[in-house]
Amino acid sequence: MATYSLANERLRALEDIEREIGAILQNAVGLEGILTGFRGTVILELSKEKTNERLLDRQAAAFTASVQHVEAELSAQIRYLTQVCVVERATPDDLLGRWVREGVLH
Repeated sequence: MATYSLANERLRALEDIEREIGAILQNAVGLEGILTGFRGTVILELSKEKTNERLLDRQAAAFTASVQHVEAELSAQIRYLTQVCVVERATPDDLLGRWVREGVLH
């Protein structure tokens, strides 16, 4: 049962990352920024003759932080999958070698 809960946890983490990427993209194009709470203010602000640089700096910082968080989460997932694949790939060979040494297989 623990394997299923771990697998479900990993899937939920990937779904959360997917939602976060969607929110980042929405915020980047100026639709609705779910993560930052801003709604299209970047595009609006950039279209003005005199922009509020502090607002744009905050938006840029929030965007950068969101992208860095997604990158860290994806890297963690990739590291986990790499470890799982290496362990799964190595296990049959190790077992076969051990069985041959122990005389189970001739």
